[in-house]
Amino acid sequence: MVHNGYNLYIKKGLGKISIGRYKCQNCGSTDEEDHSFWEGLKTLLFDSFNNFFQVLRYHKVSYDGISDIMSFIFPRSRSTIFRTFNKEMEQENVPILENVHMVHYDEQHPKEGRCQKYRLTLLDAKTQRTIADELFEDKSSETIKTFLRKNLDTSEPVFIVTDFDKRYPDILKEVFGDKLVHQYCLMHLNKLIVSDFPKKTTIEQELLKYRLLNIFYNRENEIKFLEKILSEELNVIMNEEKHQEWSIKAKKEFNRFRYKLKL
Repeated sequence: MVHNGYNLYIKKGLGKISIGRYKCQNCGSTDEEDHSFWEGLKTLLFDSFNNFFQVLRYHKVSYDGISDIMSFIFPRSRSTIFRTFNKEMEQENVPILENVHMVHYDEQHPKEGRCQKYRLTLLDAKTQRTIADELFEDKSSETIKTFLRKNLDTSEPVFIVTDFDKRYPDILKEVFGDKLVHQYCLMHLNKLIVSDFPKKTTIEQELLKYRLLNIFYNRENEIKFLEKILSEELNVIMNEEKHQEWSIKAKKEFNRFRYKLKL
């Protein structure tokens, strides 16, 4: 084997390397030096980006906001970040819980005459029966802690479903410690996903939305229907006028399909 130049490997925005190329003088076959280290470096970098996206989303940074931040590091579009985050969430393993008390915690704000009251409620998730339902003068962190300690066994594992009040994670952690599994309400999670999309979505955006919604409820029928429509879009996407007409028709078909599923 004799040296026969280089093969260039380039990743835009990241860098490039030259890998030695060799040729056999007898048979004319070619080979190159191992470049697995280059692929490993790229994998390590993009995996770290994925973790970065998850941390920012946990702190409620929008996809557009993450894209703006990434423009200073390694440019990533909003849609790329969205797809990457969605893929990571689909691969997440949720542990099976056994012998755990599952409860819903909720707050309401009734009035007694002209006085504002605060109603705190605990509901058993399995039996759908009320565990506790009390009125308070306030809903401070200390009031909530006292209510929880009074009505739940803090020495036993507990799975609590709440809305998105930012105070809850710290309150629940202080009361239950390592015995706690905290889950946000699925209805609120669905609303959060839907709010990330524009009101007038493309078919591709609609498909991404339903793939995310599928994490919480079975949306396989809607996903299959949208995938079929999306494949048809390739035939008209190059003609703007036809594509616009097709999009309106496709959305109407999808809405009729959703309506039939509800019946």
